[in-house]
Amino acid sequence: MSSQNTKNNKRKKIIVIISCIILIIIVSILLMSYIRYNNRLELTQLGNMTTRQMMGYFLKTKDNKNIIIDGGTTGDSQNLIDYINQNGGEVDTWFITHPHEDHVGAIIEILNNTQIPIHNIYVTLNTPEWYEKFGDGRGNEAQELMQALEVDRVKEKVTEVELGQEIQVDNITFKILGVKNPEITENAMNNSSMVIKCMVNNKSIIFLGDTGQESGEKLLKNQREQLKADYVQVAHHGQAGAGEELYKTISPKVAMWPTPDWLWNNDSGQGEDSGTWKTKETRAWLENIGVKENIIEKDGNITIKIY
Repeated sequence: MSSQNTKNNKRKKIIVIISCIILIIIVSILLMSYIRYNNRLELTQLGNMTTRQMMGYFLKTKDNKNIIIDGGTTGDSQNLIDYINQNGGEVDTWFITHPHEDHVGAIIEILNNTQIPIHNIYVTLNTPEWYEKFGDGRGNEAQELMQALEVDRVKEKVTEVELGQEIQVDNITFKILGVKNPEITENAMNNSSMVIKCMVNNKSIIFLGDTGQESGEKLLKNQREQLKADYVQVAHHGQAGAGEELYKTISPKVAMWPTPDWLWNNDSGQGEDSGTWKTKETRAWLENIGVKENIIEKDGNITIKIY
């Protein structure tokens, strides 16, 4: 065999090897994309149906299990009921961050006045006496939630979460990073918000509820290594909530704002910046740490898919 033929055969072998490597890479990329697509999480930030601030998130897993975080006011309940009915008519898992009416009015309405099946409810609740003493006149809202959770069809399905607990729902993992803080009596109900880290594929979301400055500092002290996330739900609707250091530690690329237009613009009714809320300050913090996208309650129901 001539040296030219030998060279040609070597080139052919090299071409075949390179082609196989390229094919393996392409197949691997397509396979990973398929796996990630089928492991997706569909997340809807619910818009406010009244002029009030509220917080509600509707999550759907790869096998169409429905998960709700809070849900909003009584006035937001029909919007939430519509989402539930459009997605199979039942709820697998419901997380309640804390018992302020702008977070739990909708679930109270659903528990008291519908027969929608709810299979698991996760809470972190202080005693009725604690809410009466430290609830800043809103302890009755906690009482109403506790009474609703006693209805026969769900009272055995209510679980008090523990710090560090992991809850698996289909392809989604939830880890509890924050629970009630009865020792914090400043801004007490907000500072006893459940903090939840949601993980799917290699993406993560932190739901802060109405976490305040004090409970935010406790998170930094005890959970700092767990706080990094791609998405963050901005605490307390973006105003007078957690401090800048917490957001820097989370270092998100996307911020989810349960914030109506008047609060987003700090508008007390006399035009932009006529209010005393701190939303603009929080907006600047998040812009400075590199948030690339803001999903805002004022823009209505917004659904994103996380792969």
